Amino acid sequence: MYFFRLMAAGLLLLAAAGCRGQAVTPTPVENLSIEMAVDPDPARVGEAALIVTLTDASGRPVDGAKIGARGDMSHAGMAPVLAEAEGGQDGRYRIPFEWTMSGDWFVELTITLPDGSTVTQRFDVSVSGAGS
Repeated sequence: MYFFRLMAAGLLLLAAAGCRGQAVTPTPVENLSIEMAVDPDPARVGEAALIVTLTDASGRPVDGAKIGARGDMSHAGMAPVLAEAEGGQDGRYRIPFEWTMSGDWFVELTITLPDGSTVTQRFDVSVSGAGS
């Protein structure tokens, strides 16, 4: 029982650490680096954009992908925010997005690469009130 409590405490600490700051995290996934930033930064309630940058294992930009974004609040009961973009230029994709409420969110990106393979990556984002 002690082990499970220790594991739960460790996972909570990791989750809390992931909520600080904005998600600008290079993540190597299957020879693909995925970075996501929010504009405006820091994220606040209202219209925004997710800026996703894709590069291959050699650091070259990946264009021609299709990216679906699903934003969910960390608590149940809120409708998700859905958006998408495709094409990209120099590996950068701009996805129009709207934060509908302040609080802790997670954004799951589903990326379909030009070869048809699919990769999913999750980013945590903390959203403040409008104008904060």
